[in-house]
Amino acid sequence: MYQRLIILALFIIGSCTQTIAQNYTVSSKAQRINDTKYNGFSIKVNGSLDKVTDQTYAYLKEKSKLRRKRNYYSVAELKLDGIQLDSTIIYLKIDEKSPQTAIWLGIKTFGLEKEMISQIEADLKKELVHIARSYYVHEQELKIIEAETAAQVISKNQQVLIEENVKLTSNLEAKEVRKIELQQLLETNRLDIEVLKQKLIDNKFGQDSVYLDLQKVIKVIDVQKQKLKEID
Repeated sequence: MYQRLIILALFIIGSCTQTIAQNYTVSSKAQRINDTKYNGFSIKVNGSLDKVTDQTYAYLKEKSKLRRKRNYYSVAELKLDGIQLDSTIIYLKIDEKSPQTAIWLGIKTFGLEKEMISQIEADLKKELVHIARSYYVHEQELKIIEAETAAQVISKNQQVLIEENVKLTSNLEAKEVRKIELQQLLETNRLDIEVLKQKLIDNKFGQDSVYLDLQKVIKVIDVQKQKLKEID
């Protein structure tokens, strides 16, 4: 578990490093919305369709009224860097271009002056860069959160290991003391055994000696009894 978290953290750090340098190339591209073709601009983002869609939606939701249509989004009242578009409709399409995702913004130019259109188009290009950047920033922040979470777990595991080390060291010291006590007890017991063995030997020798003395006394008694019988 501990090693897996380290590998995860290193992987996240490596992924973050790869995400930093990105290409913000905006290209002109026309797209068909329903039955009408609109001019617009496209940028490719290094991310999956689901993730890029979610982040683009979250980004534009803060700056406009975003509505989901059949295969595109309508973006109304978009707050751009230079102007705020009230009734002008911006179209948004997000398509998977594996392994990338393409974000397209187009404008409904009917009734707009050329100068206004040029300004909106310039701002749309900037907006596409902002959207792409917001995705990379969001992904980077997620990786940082994941790495910090992994670091917290690893730190907790480290603390657990430190506390376990203290307990193991204490137990080892207690066992070493007990080992010395048992060794001393074993030596004392060994000496006691030797003493008991010698006492048994001495006891056996004492028994033999007493038995011989008893036999001598019995013989004396027998002799005296015999002499008693011989008295008239």
